[in-house]
Parts: sequence; structure tokens; C-alpha cells
Amino acid sequence: MGVSGSEVEALQAVEEVGGKTVAQSVARKMGINVDYARVILTSLAKRDYLDLNVRGTYILTLKGRYEVERRK
Repeated sequence: MGVSGSEVEALQAVEEVGGKTVAQSVARKMGINVDYARVILTSLAKRDYLDLNVRGTYILTLKGRYEVERRK
């Protein structure tokens, strides 16, 4: 399964703030509801593009960084 346009946009949003952020920040950058941002980010985390820590912070993985660079 590939990465959709919204997922790429979310990965780029995480990368733009230094590779580590929360769902609220991504939602703001994308102009979407925070719940929808959380769905997108969790989906990316399940596929190892992001790591999710216990505090709810999403961290860009090497796989995620590669995908962002590939889409530039």
C-alpha cells in the first residue's frame, strides 16, 4: 500500500517542524480537524513512517524521511 496525498502532506508537516510533533500542529498546518490528522498520523505510524511515543508525539522515522525526500 502506497502513501496517499494527505499522508505525504502530513509527513511533510512533521518534517517541517523538525521531525517531531503532535497531531494538533499537523492539523493546523494542513487545515484539517485534529481527529482526522490523528487518523492519518496513526495510519502512518502503523506502517512505520512515524513513531508514536506515549505522550502522543509523532516522530519521523528513516522510512518516513525517505518518503518525504522522494516526493520533493
